[in-house]
Amino acid sequence: MAASSMRAFASTHAVGSRVASGGLTGRARTHGASPKLVVVHKPTRRGRGNFSTVRASVKADDVPEPVAIEAAAVTSAPPAAATAVAPSTPNDVSVATANIAPLGSNLSALQAQLAALSATNAALVSDLEAMAKKPEVAKTKEQEKEANRLAAIADPLAHAGLAKPIGYVDVIEPRVLAPGELLIQNMADDIKWPSPDEQPPFWERAPYPSPLKNNADDELTNAKKTDQPLHVVHVTAEMAPIAKVGGLGDVVTGLARAHLLNGHNVEVILPYYSSIEGKVDQLQHVMDFDVTKGKETEWDGVREIKLDNFSTSMYTGVIGGCNVILLKPAAKERSNIFVGGKIYGGSYNELESYLYFCRAALECLKVTNRDPNVIHVHEWQCSAVAMLYWDLYHAEGMLRNAKIMLTIHNMDNTGECRQEEFIATGVSGVEFNTLEKAMDERTIGHNPERLCLLKGAIVYSNYVTTVSPTYAKDALSGGGGFLNKTLGKVRTKFRGVLNGVDEQIWDARLDPYLPASFKPGQMQGKALCKRYLQQGLGMDVNPDKPLVVCVSRLVPQKGVDLIKHAIAHTKDQGGQFVLLGSGHSDPPFSQLASSVYKRDEDVKLLIFYSDQLSHLLYAAADFVLVPSMFEPCGLTQMIAMEYGALPIVRKTGGLADTVFDLDDDKKPYDERNGFMFEGADNGALTQCMNRAMDTFKHRRQDFSQVQERVMKTDNTWEKAGQEYVRLYRAMQGDGVAGTETGVGLLNGPTTLVNGEA
Repeated sequence: MAASSMRAFASTHAVGSRVASGGLTGRARTHGASPKLVVVHKPTRRGRGNFSTVRASVKADDVPEPVAIEAAAVTSAPPAAATAVAPSTPNDVSVATANIAPLGSNLSALQAQLAALSATNAALVSDLEAMAKKPEVAKTKEQEKEANRLAAIADPLAHAGLAKPIGYVDVIEPRVLAPGELLIQNMADDIKWPSPDEQPPFWERAPYPSPLKNNADDELTNAKKTDQPLHVVHVTAEMAPIAKVGGLGDVVTGLARAHLLNGHNVEVILPYYSSIEGKVDQLQHVMDFDVTKGKETEWDGVREIKLDNFSTSMYTGVIGGCNVILLKPAAKERSNIFVGGKIYGGSYNELESYLYFCRAALECLKVTNRDPNVIHVHEWQCSAVAMLYWDLYHAEGMLRNAKIMLTIHNMDNTGECRQEEFIATGVSGVEFNTLEKAMDERTIGHNPERLCLLKGAIVYSNYVTTVSPTYAKDALSGGGGFLNKTLGKVRTKFRGVLNGVDEQIWDARLDPYLPASFKPGQMQGKALCKRYLQQGLGMDVNPDKPLVVCVSRLVPQKGVDLIKHAIAHTKDQGGQFVLLGSGHSDPPFSQLASSVYKRDEDVKLLIFYSDQLSHLLYAAADFVLVPSMFEPCGLTQMIAMEYGALPIVRKTGGLADTVFDLDDDKKPYDERNGFMFEGADNGALTQCMNRAMDTFKHRRQDFSQVQERVMKTDNTWEKAGQEYVRLYRAMQGDGVAGTETGVGLLNGPTTLVNGEA
């Protein structure tokens, strides 16, 4: 019966009558609290299912004596609405219409009886409404995750893994830190320790609130400002933290921010990937403008080139504290370019998309009247910028001021392009498909011969850098593959500049993803981080077991066979190993994770990537393994040092420029900061790891001192930024690059005549 119908029933409820078969029955008392209703389900007399008897739970002596009721009151109640009280025990007393007293009896007693009856009916309605409520349905995992996310926002105290942070009782409020003060000053009792079955996983707890700005300790305020600022525009496919796949994104953000702090005007042009929607600060749509974009087709032996004005949307915003320009096809084009769930993860043609992006970046500079001092392009994706700038925009007087710098982050990817595909820039590839410009010499004699975009950018750039001095030497001596010939011919404008670490992101003192902060001289927090990770992953919680961490893309370049060997060897030596990473070589690791090491308390193989978890791994680690086959620079080993973890690396590229073996007598002791091996075999790695384990187990005091010393290493972008500014100015003719290689003060592209510069 609906609640509204029950209320109507209650309003016409007459005292007395009994329903003969299975109806609602009840009785009332006229004093004390409202009677409690009891619902009893029992079979009907005819066996046709159940009926409910609703009765008041009162004693017989609680029921008042029958009183007189006016005849009119009796006759006014409709017979259908009359109901009776069925006795449930022999002592029950029923109120019936037969017990009507003479007229003129006590009116107050009647009123009291009616009030009691009204209360009974109200309770009856309430019980029936409660019975009508839908039972609670168990939440789905998605609903639980969303509820946890909202709870984290409402109560950051619990979800940041902090039971009672120092100085705060109910919530964590951002505060101003004194210079050098730890952000999270937790002791063991202050931490909400995680469990392996926690959902969402413990590393997704809300980060600790960032400190409020302190002008006395503020980088932007205190950085030394130049009195001759440069206007630098980076053109890149990646930018940390939101459009990042590898180290390229870290380099762009770190370098841009270092120059911004020094007072330079820095902008970054980036594709507006659909996957970064909603993640850009201060996002604004500026304009739509046309970009020439072409397509070449062939039908029945006849080639046709079609050029269109492709409408492009320009947005501005802020990523990582840096000003950005975001470009994508305008909505009216209905294009899928840069549409996908992740960077490089869409269904679009990448080569076509980045060629279009290069033309759009230059057109954007032209239509907004930007004419910077430096256009700094990165990797093969943006190499066409250098080619188009000199042969189109500068040659026709549209952009006059800029010089071009190319940075090669990895020579493994060169940007192979068929001649007809280059038309996506709106310019025919025929113009560049010569040996002196961008022809890929590996395809000479092929039909058709192809372009190499990275080679074209090397030829057309005023200066070329790569990401470490050793990697530059390797490239010139054959490590650059077929490009070593091109680089050798323009060696006067080529050098390696070591990357840096962005300490706004990687800093054990200020990291918001840790359960406790630490720094040299205050290292207690590192031990807490190790315990936190061990407990959260379900590992054996033991501070005396050396913890080896590997954070890596699982691809052949990163030494996947050596990583597999290191996992087993670490366990054999009584240590612990945690792997975090994914890639096209990860199936064997997934198989190990689900079989051999499924319930292992000393080995955890996490075949995915989580930026938040990576912060905790570096903070917890005693050692960080980087066994790369080749490594242009490598940020992993430098990040490890920022967190007091000693790197174990293979001697190659930037690893050789940044890690110096603790047992190398040729190096001053204070410069030694890790362990290194030279071979590419398991034996070489085993010997290196044994030395590292021995230091941890038997020279613990020395080990702890080295941990604090490596945290003081200057791997920041400030030093690298200064070197890049020196090269920028050299390209402008304002200085000299140095004595090792010098810099080509070029007004245009290098011209190769018969392959010679």
